[in-house]
Amino acid sequence: MAKFCAYILGRRPDEFGLVPDADGYVKVKEFLKAVSETEGWGHVRRASLNEMLLVCQKPPVEITSDRIRATERSHLPRRASCPTPPKLLYTCIRQKAYPVVLENGVTPTHHAEIICCPDEEMARRIGRRRSNDPVCLTIHTARAKESGVSFTQVGEELYTTDFLPPECFSGPPLPKEPEKPAKPEKPEAPPKPGSFAMTPQPAQNKPAKSKPKWKKKKKRDRKDKKQLWPDEY
Repeated sequence: MAKFCAYILGRRPDEFGLVPDADGYVKVKEFLKAVSETEGWGHVRRASLNEMLLVCQKPPVEITSDRIRATERSHLPRRASCPTPPKLLYTCIRQKAYPVVLENGVTPTHHAEIICCPDEEMARRIGRRRSNDPVCLTIHTARAKESGVSFTQVGEELYTTDFLPPECFSGPPLPKEPEKPAKPEKPEAPPKPGSFAMTPQPAQNKPAKSKPKWKKKKKRDRKDKKQLWPDEY
């Protein structure tokens, strides 16, 4: 395992889809994903690295926080500007970002740079580290150069750049969104038992109610009696 880690981080990180920074570091999480993709090394975890550091008298790697690098880096591939990259390169993005990328172009998100590969399968391998079903874009380098894009070669397998405008790459068509069925109109709810619907009625001028005749007669009789016998009242 120590020799395997020394080979990946100290000699051919590009062979495993890794791009070290200026100090030779890569993220531990990215390194473990690259290692576990290799047949026979799917069991390697962070604890395996910690155990290797304890067991080896001269560990081939060193870990700082969430980054890892080889202790011997003299054989690391050098970065070099590449004026004549392959005609086609490939890079992968997430499905959710695809509509925005088609309109605005590709910018670095997970890595410091956009990683491009001449091998489509390697591009998909790198893309699957972030998404189970990534979208693979085909980069037309001639169009990219016309748009002012420059590429840097990192080892034999990888190229990097800072930005890819929409006119320099192509991809699969966007999936059609299913049409939403029209919502049926809700029927009016019937009134609940024991209730009735309140509907406003226009105001009407109602005639004043007149008192019944028997009430008028009774009031008149009482008045007459009072006049006849005032003392009793």
